Amino acid sequence: MRYLTDTFAAGALRRGQEVEQLLGAFEEEGRRGLRWCCIWPPTRFRGFVVRLHVVEECESLPVDEFPAFNAADEDGARTVGETESAEAALALAEQQLGADRGRWVNQGVLLDEYRDFVETGRPLGPWQP
Repeated sequence: MRYLTDTFAAGALRRGQEVEQLLGAFEEEGRRGLRWCCIWPPTRFRGFVVRLHVVEECESLPVDEFPAFNAADEDGARTVGETESAEAALALAEQQLGADRGRWVNQGVLLDEYRDFVETGRPLGPWQP
């Protein structure tokens, strides 16, 4: 099973694992972009970090290496917020980014999720596997 339940996603974060989710695709000024998010587990100095990636879709690179959609964004990502608990981070991603609690994947599985997205015709809008 690819997707993590709420309990497993929160548990993965508490064990120091990152979770990710493909949010969807958009088109702007003739360019295709993707939105995906990740939650980082706490480091020594902060809590759980929720990040949004807005990148330009490129066929020759893995999704996690796509360039920033906007030139002003160095790596295409911005921090949405930091929380004290894994559950609060999952809720923040859901509220602020439209993440689906039932579609989190472990770090690295986003590549498989993107492959499925491509195989279904790269639909614009929210990603619905």
